[in-house]
Amino acid sequence: MHLNVVESSTAVSGAGPARVDLYCRVDGGRLVLERERRTVVLHPLWVRERSTSIGAIDRNNGQRLTEPLDHAAELAVVDAAVVESCSPYVDVTFSDRHRMQLTERDIADAFGDDDADAPPRPTPWSGVDIDAPVIDYAALTNLASTDAVMATTLDSFFRLGFFLLRGTPAMPDALYEIASHFGRISATNFGDLFDVRSDPVPIDLAYTPVALTAHTDQPYRRPVPGIQFLHAIANDAPGGSSTVVDGLAAVQALSVADPEAFEVLSTLPIEFRYDIGTDVKIARAPLIELHPDGSLRELRYSPRLDFAPAADPAVLDIYYRGRRWLAAQLNSPSRQINIRMEAGDALVVDNHRVLHGRTSFDPTRGHRHLQGCYIDHDGPETKWRLARRRQHARQTGHQ
Repeated sequence: MHLNVVESSTAVSGAGPARVDLYCRVDGGRLVLERERRTVVLHPLWVRERSTSIGAIDRNNGQRLTEPLDHAAELAVVDAAVVESCSPYVDVTFSDRHRMQLTERDIADAFGDDDADAPPRPTPWSGVDIDAPVIDYAALTNLASTDAVMATTLDSFFRLGFFLLRGTPAMPDALYEIASHFGRISATNFGDLFDVRSDPVPIDLAYTPVALTAHTDQPYRRPVPGIQFLHAIANDAPGGSSTVVDGLAAVQALSVADPEAFEVLSTLPIEFRYDIGTDVKIARAPLIELHPDGSLRELRYSPRLDFAPAADPAVLDIYYRGRRWLAAQLNSPSRQINIRMEAGDALVVDNHRVLHGRTSFDPTRGHRHLQGCYIDHDGPETKWRLARRRQHARQTGHQ
């Protein structure tokens, strides 16, 4: 059997939609799909776990009603046919007589197509090449435009790893409202919110007026906080400009400039330690943590809190060389963006990718008070998907 699957690409004016032939067959109890000279062989259990037939899932939440032991180990596909419809699918029958539809999205998953419901991929950047994305908070909270503005805001965030909200309420604890538009606040050892201002007995260097070079926050936590909000309540003191720099771009550059150092920095476990006597947090992980496909998962870079193991000195020569290279790149003015935050500004950064810092300031000549908090990565991803779905529903009249 075969099916003409309509591709999601934009059709050229005056031309018909692009169509792709899809074929299916059963071979040895497995489902075989063929499309554009590509063939995928699907395990019967891989197919079965995507069933949405009656009795397979709970209709309210979409969760499966079956457990692994509910299916025979020798479960097999016995019949399959491609069905043409507005949402084309493959009709599948199993050896236990269960019948299901393998949807167009399932088929795309089988062929490894890009997920249309996935956020944009990260784009490496340098400070000389881009401007900071600035979002009007009033537009974000306007019910008439919130989905469009939210989707645009998070498009920038997923690609660049940061953005600046402008025009938020410049008052203490406003972060509870601001952050709620993107996810739930995740408390740390500093509480739900933390105050960034000069303190006579600072429990962190952030609470002093000294300059802070590019760093990620709390690498000693498990897990490391995901997304940081820094909200300016007052910023009248001379100095104190915020900086952001793309760790993804720096890591990719290191992999080309010094592959040996990149290898050590992505494999050697480093101890990250926060210990003030009354509180202690310790975690061990490489500075550069990678996904199985080699892409960046997380950069832990905080050179005032990291301690290398007593490894072979030859290995540490490479480690310190790579760390020094990163330090130079991450603090290079050509890579950084300098932002003078005004009262009511809120800087949002992906703490697993984008590093932040600040210039020194003079607390005797003005008041500088920022509040901060963290949320998890799944918050913005959920907000982005729901905003996109609502936009699509309005465009297609399926509200």
